[in-house]
Amino acid sequence: MIDESRSRQISISEVQALVAREFKVDSAELSAPTRRQHVACARHVAMYLSRQLAGPPRRRPGGSAASFPRIARAFCRDHTSVIHACAAVARRRCADAGFARLLDRLIDQLASPSGAKSEGKEAV
Repeated sequence: MIDESRSRQISISEVQALVAREFKVDSAELSAPTRRQHVACARHVAMYLSRQLAGPPRRRPGGSAASFPRIARAFCRDHTSVIHACAAVARRRCADAGFARLLDRLIDQLASPSGAKSEGKEAV
């Protein structure tokens, strides 16, 4: 679950770096035009986590999050691609318990005081 009271600002580049390391892809591939399934899945996860976590610290539920256009620019995509990615990851999270655990672990790593520096297990 995402902690609405977090106090540390998380950047989209932090999310990209952690997801790239977790999925064993180069972080530049997340912004590349490739449609390879493994890279596209990593990109979708990074977009989803960016939407959920990046942006100014949230002081109350419903606080500001990174906008679709801002995330799209970071991934060299259109904002509708970000909307699609977020919806696809949310659906998979509900249907796949292993994938949900992976997302929770990534969220915990990003939200921890040390940020995305801690190493995690291999991606699902």
